[in-house]
Amino acid sequence: MLLTFVLSFSLPLSSAQELNPPSWELGWDTDMDSTYLVDLEDDWDLTGELVFYINNERTGELNVDLTYDYDEEGPFEFDGPDSVSVGGSSNKSFSISITGADAETVRAFSPSSSIKLTVLGQETVGETPVAENEIEGEISTPRMYQLVPEVQLPTDTLFSGSWVEFDLEVSNLGNNQDAITSGEATIRSCPHLSVTGLDSLEGTVVEVTDENGTGVASFTLRLEATSSHQERTCEVSISILSEGDGTTRSSTMNVNVEAQQSTDTSGDANDEGEDDGMTSTGSESMPALSLIEIFFVLLLTSWFSLRSQRDFL
Repeated sequence: MLLTFVLSFSLPLSSAQELNPPSWELGWDTDMDSTYLVDLEDDWDLTGELVFYINNERTGELNVDLTYDYDEEGPFEFDGPDSVSVGGSSNKSFSISITGADAETVRAFSPSSSIKLTVLGQETVGETPVAENEIEGEISTPRMYQLVPEVQLPTDTLFSGSWVEFDLEVSNLGNNQDAITSGEATIRSCPHLSVTGLDSLEGTVVEVTDENGTGVASFTLRLEATSSHQERTCEVSISILSEGDGTTRSSTMNVNVEAQQSTDTSGDANDEGEDDGMTSTGSESMPALSLIEIFFVLLLTSWFSLRSQRDFL
């Protein structure tokens, strides 16, 4: 009688345990407390891997279907298993690989933004879903800085003792705005040549340059050659220092400095010299002849005057 009474309480309890079996858990092995940053190469190739686990506390096997929800217009592509099986009383980990879209899409994605990935795990018995768990995390890209200067050859000829203007264009090929800390000129073979206007670069913020070239910063600088500059080809390099990554990048051009009218007028100068010599000689002889003529005119005038006076007397 007592045994029957005890069994009457134990049977419902066993039935309750079967109806509410121990739960299973879906969670991250990867630290997702903060935004996960993918690895990003200079060519904008990105890679990453997220690891999640399923902990099955039951004695029987657990079957879970997995789906991944994220913004497909972003720069990331996620690839993970569609369904998994976890043995009883075990914990198993799985990987989600991250790859990138085309380089322009990846570079255009702001590192101050992020994409939310939601992983949904749905337990199935046969084909019938009976329970589900989900996890989520934020994914973004690291900041990349790449200020690239490009000098444009001056359109005017540079003569000694004069100056010409030329343009410097700075593109931001990174994925985040950057600023120019300073600019510097290096000139080879021409100690009498200098660049002015570099102070206008300091502190200039350069926005990200898009695929159409929008956002390029342009500066007008001067090349100045002293009057003692010899005729030669000079190598001019302009370097800029990035505030973002502290990297210096440069652009180089070759500039011809010509002596003042030396090339085009050397023959004319010799001709002019000969003409000048001739002109100079002629100008010296002319005044001498004129004085002689004046002397004879005065002498004849005096003679005729004296003769006239004698005749009069």
